[in-house]
Amino acid sequence: MPTRADATSPEYCPCDVVPLAQVLAGEETFVDSPYGMVRCFRSGGGTGGGTVFMHGVHDDMDTWSPLIRATVDRGIDLGPALFVDLPGFGRSENRRGRLDLSDLGDAVLEVGRRLLGDSPHRLVGHSMGTLVAADLAVRHPARVRSLHLASGPYYSIVDTMNGRLSGGVPAAFAGAIFGSQYLLALAGRPGVAGLQVAARLGVLRPFLAPFVAHPLQLRQSAIDHVLHGMRPAAFRSAARNGFRYRDGMSWSKITCPVHAAFGSADRLVPRRDAARLSLDVPQAVVRVLDDAAHLIHIEQPGATLDALGLDLA
Repeated sequence: MPTRADATSPEYCPCDVVPLAQVLAGEETFVDSPYGMVRCFRSGGGTGGGTVFMHGVHDDMDTWSPLIRATVDRGIDLGPALFVDLPGFGRSENRRGRLDLSDLGDAVLEVGRRLLGDSPHRLVGHSMGTLVAADLAVRHPARVRSLHLASGPYYSIVDTMNGRLSGGVPAAFAGAIFGSQYLLALAGRPGVAGLQVAARLGVLRPFLAPFVAHPLQLRQSAIDHVLHGMRPAAFRSAARNGFRYRDGMSWSKITCPVHAAFGSADRLVPRRDAARLSLDVPQAVVRVLDDAAHLIHIEQPGATLDALGLDLA
C-alpha cells in the first residue's frame, strides 16, 4: 500500500522553472522520428543505457528543471540522461497529426537508443508520461530497467472516460476536472489566450487549485511555463488514448522495479489511483507526498526526487 512521506524541505515550490541548460550541463539536439523532428536535451557521458525523462500534456522538457536542480544541489549524478519534448509538445513536431500511446513510446525509445545506447533505460514520467513509460515496460520489458512515475498513471480519469463510475466522488471529481481541460482544449488558441489574460489580471491562481496544493504560493515562472506549454490540438490527440482502456487499465505485467510518487492534494490523480497501482504492481514503492498536488515535481522537487528513487543505482 502507498506510504506517506513528509517533504524534504518545508519550503513549497522552492525554485523557478527554467530551461534545463541553466541547471544542467548538456547539449540540445533534434532527432528525426516518425513524427518529425523531436527536441532533446542530452546530459552525462557514456552510452551504456541511461535515464529518459518524459513530461505530461501541456508541458515540455523544462518542467523537470526544479527536480534536476535538486539533484545538482545534492551532488547526485544521474549518469547519461535524456529529456524529450514529446511529439506535438514544446518544440517537437507531430507530422502525423495523432498521438497513439504505443507509437509515441516506440518513437521515444528509438530516440533513446540513438542517444543513450542499446542498454535498458530508466524511464521517468510525469502524468501522461507515466502512461507512456508503463506501456513501454509492458511491451518492451528487456528495454526498460526501471520505472519512476510522478502523478500517475491516472486510473480515475480513464475509468470515467470509459463509463466505469465505481470510484466514488474522488474519481468523479477527477473526471470532471479532466473534462473541463478537454473543453478548454476544444476552444483552441482562443481558450489559451483567455487564460493568459486571466493570468495578467491576477485572477488565474484560484483555478489552479485542482493541480497545485498552494496556488497563491506557486512561483510565477511555473504558471508562465504551464501557459507557454499549452498545445490544445496535442492535448486532444493525447486524450483519445484513454479509450483504449475500455476493459480497464492494469499494469500487472510490469516486472521491473517501480517507484511512484503521488501528491496528497492531487484532484486529477487522487489517492485511490496510488492504491490501485499498488494492487496492480505489488513490487512498486508508492509514496504519497504532503503539500503537493499534480505538479508534484515542481511543488516538492526534493521530496519527489526521494520518492522516485532516482538517487539509487
